[in-house]
Amino acid sequence: MASNVEFNKQYAMQNVRIAIRLDDEGNSVGAYRKYLECIEFMTHQLFLDATQYPDAHVTDSVQKYIALCRQCLDRVEDIAKSSPLAGNVKSEMGPQCQNSPSIDLSLGVVPNNQLTIWPLTSPTPRATKVLSPVELAQQQNDYLIARHRARIERMAPNNQTTANLSLSLQRRLMENMAIAKQRQLVLEKKKEERLKRLQEEADRRFRCHTGMSPDELARRKLYTEILEYEQDEKWLLELRKKVPEKCKDSSFIMDCVHGIICDSDHPLSHLLKTYQYHVGQRACHVANMFASQKEANCFFDGKDNGCTFSTEKSQSISQSPGSDVKAADPTPKSSGNRTNESFCTKTASDQAISSLVAEVQSYLENLETMFVVTYEEFDDEEVRNIVRDLVEDYFFQPVWPHILALFRQSTYAKEQTMVEVMKCNRGLSPRDIGVSEKFCLCRNLSSDSVLSGLPPYNTVVQSFQSVVHITTPSKKLDQLVHSSQLICQCIDEFYSNLDSSSPQMGADEMLPVLSYIILKTEQPMLVGDCFALMEFIDESSLMGERGYCLTSVMTAMDFLLSLSSNSSLEMKP
Repeated sequence: MASNVEFNKQYAMQNVRIAIRLDDEGNSVGAYRKYLECIEFMTHQLFLDATQYPDAHVTDSVQKYIALCRQCLDRVEDIAKSSPLAGNVKSEMGPQCQNSPSIDLSLGVVPNNQLTIWPLTSPTPRATKVLSPVELAQQQNDYLIARHRARIERMAPNNQTTANLSLSLQRRLMENMAIAKQRQLVLEKKKEERLKRLQEEADRRFRCHTGMSPDELARRKLYTEILEYEQDEKWLLELRKKVPEKCKDSSFIMDCVHGIICDSDHPLSHLLKTYQYHVGQRACHVANMFASQKEANCFFDGKDNGCTFSTEKSQSISQSPGSDVKAADPTPKSSGNRTNESFCTKTASDQAISSLVAEVQSYLENLETMFVVTYEEFDDEEVRNIVRDLVEDYFFQPVWPHILALFRQSTYAKEQTMVEVMKCNRGLSPRDIGVSEKFCLCRNLSSDSVLSGLPPYNTVVQSFQSVVHITTPSKKLDQLVHSSQLICQCIDEFYSNLDSSSPQMGADEMLPVLSYIILKTEQPMLVGDCFALMEFIDESSLMGERGYCLTSVMTAMDFLLSLSSNSSLEMKP
């Protein structure tokens, strides 16, 4: 199991980057608070590892954490000396604070840009220990003994009352313990009867006693735990009574699922958190593994290629006096070997991603099934869709950044190409990209702005930009569909203002428009998002409008990626 330091290092790096950006912008108050937040988070992770793994050795990640904490603390001290933070007064920054902070960000392995990584911690045990009647009686007896001793100390020595008090205390202690044992026997009997009744209910629900698969046995056990937990929660008992009569009410279903997931002690909520932790941990492990492999390949190639590594140590060894190691030129590998290594790395990465996607889909299916098992009335296609959407929302919110970080490592080269294409062609108009004149939405041939004065398809561009901030694959795809529909609305509004009928747009005419819109979003992360959508969205969901929309967007992206800095942006409709 990965340590807390190793698991949450990307989140720590993201916060440090935010603090540095605030520092560069001259926001001394915001940077001061953000640095302190980073220090608090990192020191807390170090404390957790020190308490959970007392025998563990100090790793390189721990040393980097400590060094990063020290550098953040130095910046806090510099800002405190230069700015009157106590009064929250914004003042001129001194020369020392105007310089960009030199903080080592080598912990990060994935270029996250605006991506926010949530910290995921191992789920705590769900049930809390409840004292039995015997244990409660023992605590009461200990309290009585302490009071008795204090009373004896205040009395005179050789007092005859002391013996009577001792006998009275012993009788009371024995009575308390006898009553407690009797109560515990009654409670244990009731608990056994309740457990037997719940197991019978679970057997009736699963309609099978022998020959069950391991998954079915696990689900029956979880269902029994759910029924047992409901016996102690009044709101869940009332909820179960309302389900039969309100199972067709979508608002009630949403409130029901929301209440269960938000109850941190509910077995289904605990199962969700366990799945989230496992997925996030595995995604980070695979991402770090392939990042390290890529870094090693870049090191032996003798070039950066977007990787972060240091050669100072190797240079100091080769140049150190008295060293027998000579600085010899490395023998380059053959192109065939490099191609094979690159192919093997790509294949391993694809296999790891496919395995992770299958695991996530299995977890989501099991969560949905357990909600249907818990409430039989949910076994309806419409209700299942509502439950599935809500479970996906809660499941992906904290883990999607970790998953996307893995996908973006696979599409990192394409993202870098898209960055260059967007930089080189930032000022192009729809006409320059090959959009048909009737869909350029310009007032005249010499103007590139629509009647409103805004750039063409500005609303669609903003809608596409919001896709990268959504954390659920199905909602990302829905937003892409909505954004594509806005294209037709923009055309209709433009020609409506001209009192003219709108022209019909075909598939060949749509692609140049999508290419222009993607170019104007200035969001190269859309490449990784669309790649992730192709993996996570079910094949049945890719039929019809949703699949056509995603395919069109990816085709437009492929066209942009095929361009070099010297290519002519001309797509003939």
